[in-house]
Amino acid sequence: MECELIILRGMTASLHRDLDKLSRLAFRRTEKAREVVREFHSVRKQIRNHADCAEVECLYQWLFVPLTLWPVDVAGLMMHILRKMVSGAKPDAKTKLLLTLLGTPPDEAVQSVAAAHEHLVQQGNYESLIKSQPKFEEMEQQLHRDAGFNRAWNEIKEHFPVDQYRNPKGVVRRRMVQERNFRSAWDFRWTAKKDRFQNVFDAFCHKWNLYGMEGDRPLLLKLTVNLTPFGTMILIPGYWSFDPKRDLNWKAITALHRARGIQRQGPKLSLNRMANRDDAIAAKRLWREAKLKGLRGRPRVEWVLAKLHLDCDNDESKLKRLLRMQ
Repeated sequence: MECELIILRGMTASLHRDLDKLSRLAFRRTEKAREVVREFHSVRKQIRNHADCAEVECLYQWLFVPLTLWPVDVAGLMMHILRKMVSGAKPDAKTKLLLTLLGTPPDEAVQSVAAAHEHLVQQGNYESLIKSQPKFEEMEQQLHRDAGFNRAWNEIKEHFPVDQYRNPKGVVRRRMVQERNFRSAWDFRWTAKKDRFQNVFDAFCHKWNLYGMEGDRPLLLKLTVNLTPFGTMILIPGYWSFDPKRDLNWKAITALHRARGIQRQGPKLSLNRMANRDDAIAAKRLWREAKLKGLRGRPRVEWVLAKLHLDCDNDESKLKRLLRMQ
């Protein structure tokens, strides 16, 4: 009984640590992932001998990765797998493929940069990356004085119960346009009240360069820089007279983008790397051939070097590097 109490206390302490870690992340992560964290801790002992436990432990660590870096809904995937395992079922082949492709979470250094950036984005703060804040402030002042804007917004409120469409923060948002201008759920619908409102509101936001309304305050689009799981996106609002040298802090943007651990690139570097990859493929093929011929040790090394037209006295270290390349 005492032993079980110690284990329970340890689990509770671990759960509290994980929930505290979750609470330090931006974008209401506790609200979105609290239940799956609790579920994992409640069944952890039950599934620890499961064949897929190691993969699930790895997936669990993804829950604490900044949302910016999630390529899929990790919380939903985690809950799906836990329910399967608790019921005694094994994840199917497609789920296991998904886990394999997802792999291990990004390095802590990458996560730290992304987490700090998310907190700034959550506050709408891009000042460290953007230099020309007066352009935004000028347009925002003009918008507040625009009689046409105020008249259109009042008319929308007359025709639609706008409060029904606000999120918990009191914000109404237009539909998002995705990268490369792809659009999901954009088919025209006019039957339901919500569909009619959304179409009118989207057109309203387009006319005045908004991403939404907070109460009666227009949320004007900003020049923004955002990390995504697939790259770094820069949005230049339609009203913005863009000056790439003066408007953006390219040093800060480059540092943010390179936080992923990107290696240096360039015409010469890329050509050299491609050539090295070709050499590595040839070296590994010849290394296997040498083994089939019964060559071992130094004779094997010299045979492969000769086939690659490399110097036996000076290029052995290069051969080792080629054999180690992925």
